Amino acid sequence: MKKTVLQDTQRILDLIAKRDLDDDEKKQLIDETVDNFNDYINPGFLRYRKSFSPDYVAVEWTDSGSMFTCVKGIEYIDCLGGYGIYNVGHRHPKVLKAVQDQLQRQALHSQELLDPLRGYLAKVLAELAPGNLKYTFFTNSGTESVEGALKMALLATGRRTVIAAVGGFHGKSLGSLSATSKAVFRKPFLSSLLEMRHIPFNDLDVLEQTLACLKFTGDDAAAVLLEPILGEGGIIVPNDDYFPGVRRLCDKYGALLIADEVQTGMGRTGKMFCIEHWNVEPDILCLGKAFGGGIMPAGKYLTIVYL
Repeated sequence: MKKTVLQDTQRILDLIAKRDLDDDEKKQLIDETVDNFNDYINPGFLRYRKSFSPDYVAVEWTDSGSMFTCVKGIEYIDCLGGYGIYNVGHRHPKVLKAVQDQLQRQALHSQELLDPLRGYLAKVLAELAPGNLKYTFFTNSGTESVEGALKMALLATGRRTVIAAVGGFHGKSLGSLSATSKAVFRKPFLSSLLEMRHIPFNDLDVLEQTLACLKFTGDDAAAVLLEPILGEGGIIVPNDDYFPGVRRLCDKYGALLIADEVQTGMGRTGKMFCIEHWNVEPDILCLGKAFGGGIMPAGKYLTIVYL
């Protein structure tokens, strides 16, 4: 068994190093990919993917810019963009070179010594961020960024309830899943989720009513967590007075405003952070996806000084 594993591992390493495959190798790779997904990842994954059917299988092989190419050599225009990962395209040369240069010197930091690049990046982010957002906590993904932001909000306010939008998507780990509104994701874990109130997006009256009711019952809201543009909920752009109104209501009721910019951040809407379109400063700002340059999984959340 161990010998077989070592042989398979070496074959995979050899495959990574190859740039071209002959027809037999292409067929073998496609067949093995389907079998591996079916046997070792999730057979259900194959049932809903448009890239797989009894008559057709598309297996990724190379990518560059706005295109990726399957094992058979067919080119695809990537209109999905990894749900917001590829703001600068696939394998942007400058991003790729920076990662390669760093890997030639060091991969991961020690956790004990001070990492200069982490400090430099945090400084740049503080200079780019709106208002007084200053302190950065780095994560591995947008979901982790939302998790951290929720923990920060609960800790800073001493409260337990968060308000989020119907149609919002914030991740699928337990904390972020609490804010995600889709029933198919939430139902299996309802008993383990955080205290959450989901309300219609882009409706200030409902937001104020919810904040007022929570205050009246003694369960004041810790935070309002929103995407600046509702993503999975239908790409809904709010009215221009919405986020200024959300900021005003958060201040009135002592709730923190968390901007989930995992999909909308990093210049995706014409400004570095989407919430800047309305000149609003959140208390916490979450990033992920495109923050990694389309090369590395990365995220972070920024907080204002007093948090």
